[in-house]
Amino acid sequence: MSKGRAEAAAGAAGILLRYLQEQNRPYSSQDVFGNLQREHGLGKAVVVKTLEQLAQQGKIKEKMYGKQKIYFADQTLWRLWGPV
Repeated sequence: MSKGRAEAAAGAAGILLRYLQEQNRPYSSQDVFGNLQREHGLGKAVVVKTLEQLAQQGKIKEKMYGKQKIYFADQTLWRLWGPV
């Protein structure tokens, strides 16, 4: 992993959380990867793992639609504190 990718992976949780809160709509991991790949240099494996970790921590929500997982910002936190 290059130094730039290692730094991007370290801050991936903040990047992904901010992105989902700002966009305020559901995304698959592939959509998030495609939208953030050029700007932040995040790899697909990093995006998938980080989204799953954020969902387990309760910072974002996750739903299954068939075989695909959809991720979105937790609306209850967003209503309390507003967009971050």
